[in-house]
Amino acid sequence: MDINQLHLSPNTRDLTRTTDPTLSLREGDRFSAAVLEVGDNGRDAMIAFGRFQAYARLPIPVVTGQEINLQVISAGQGLRLVMAPPDGGTKSTPAAGTLTVDSFEVLSEKSSISNGLRALTPGSTLQGRITGFAKDGQLLVDFGEFKAFAKVDIPVRQGQTLTLSVNPSDQGLSLSVAGPQTAPGMPVADATAPLPSPTPGTTVAAGLPAAPGATEMNALREAIGAMLRDVPQAARSDVVSVPVQSALENLQQILRPVSPGDGLSTLMGRVKSFVENSGIYFEKRLESIIRELQPERPSSPSSGPPPDHPAIRTLMVTDLKPNLLVLKQFLDSQAETSKGADRAMLETMKSVVDRALANIEQQHQTATEKPVSTDVFQSFSHLLFLTDPNKNARLKVYYARKGRDDDQKAPRVSLLLDMDRMGTVRSDLWMVGKDLNITFFVKDADIKTAIESTHQQIKAMLSDTFNTVAVSVVVSEKKIAQFDGEDLMPVTRSQVDVTI
Repeated sequence: MDINQLHLSPNTRDLTRTTDPTLSLREGDRFSAAVLEVGDNGRDAMIAFGRFQAYARLPIPVVTGQEINLQVISAGQGLRLVMAPPDGGTKSTPAAGTLTVDSFEVLSEKSSISNGLRALTPGSTLQGRITGFAKDGQLLVDFGEFKAFAKVDIPVRQGQTLTLSVNPSDQGLSLSVAGPQTAPGMPVADATAPLPSPTPGTTVAAGLPAAPGATEMNALREAIGAMLRDVPQAARSDVVSVPVQSALENLQQILRPVSPGDGLSTLMGRVKSFVENSGIYFEKRLESIIRELQPERPSSPSSGPPPDHPAIRTLMVTDLKPNLLVLKQFLDSQAETSKGADRAMLETMKSVVDRALANIEQQHQTATEKPVSTDVFQSFSHLLFLTDPNKNARLKVYYARKGRDDDQKAPRVSLLLDMDRMGTVRSDLWMVGKDLNITFFVKDADIKTAIESTHQQIKAMLSDTFNTVAVSVVVSEKKIAQFDGEDLMPVTRSQVDVTI
């Protein structure tokens, strides 16, 4: 990780007359903000309000100079920051859902940065949290007492915390990544956690997962159903309506939820379909089809299976990624010209589609990056769509990287489920030959006792498939919270130059 520049963001606009140096947000608070800068994705924006500036990941695209309205609302046991429509309302169309601000980072004032830099001494350590915001090839890092943009040259993820050692150097001080690091993606903020009262240099946690959640994907599915009833008018031309309608119909099938009460064979088939058609493996599957159909001695360099070959056509119909790309192209062309409620719905759909595609691309890119060590497992996360949209089910598959002695072994699997009576439960499964090990991570001792009482039933259900089944239950909220960030990142050391 190289930090070669500390970017100071002075507060250049004063939209109110407040002289209060701290920011306190409470339920029902509303405030306007001016968009100062917009990232490449159109949603990561630097905004100014009062004496403060912040980076925010907004639910819909914005442009520089735009005025937006923000409001603090209740969300379960905590608070959440949302965008409010210009008329002051807080609700959009039913299909669109709440316009949640995913991330909100109040920027440091110059004095905070100066004091933080003066406090750095050789031999000391500090924590650096990756906020997920980027600018000009640098990442915004929260160092606790101040935030600064830094050039990071190791794989990191939003929410990851790095321990940095301060060392003397010829040009001032240098930082090195030291000691066992928090796994990429950790800590992950609870979307329903209380919203803290931020001061310059602190964070408002408003739900940080990069990928759309179950509720948002359900809203997208409902919006797709509504559009299918009126796609010729929405598409505005027969040329556009055919591929768009096909993509909508394909997505309706791909996103079709499964009921936990379905039979085991049905559940296994749907989970397999969720994983295979998640979009993460699209290019690899397409390459495999082409290689399989490619003649051993092609008559010409360009010879190969035609695009409308049944195998390729099936992949284009069943895989999430190509259909999202078609829908994205349509939404990009329609969101600007639509008005009123239709525009709000289309912009929110576009936000969900953009985030889903960005998550697919991020996971694909992470998998293709050269690992620091072959000891690092690569993992892929998948959202399982359930008939109850308020219930979250996520699957994470860990694969040993190529070059390891065990790279041909079966992958490890983690499953995260939200249940009515047991709350959130994590299950880790891995096989050694025909032996299966299952570890449940739960939040309290009562749930542990309840699961332990079913040990024998679990083993009996799986006895026909496995030689032995080992079941253990551990009370660990920390392990549940770490679900999003366990890629088993090894200890690394990189030199960082900071000019002070």
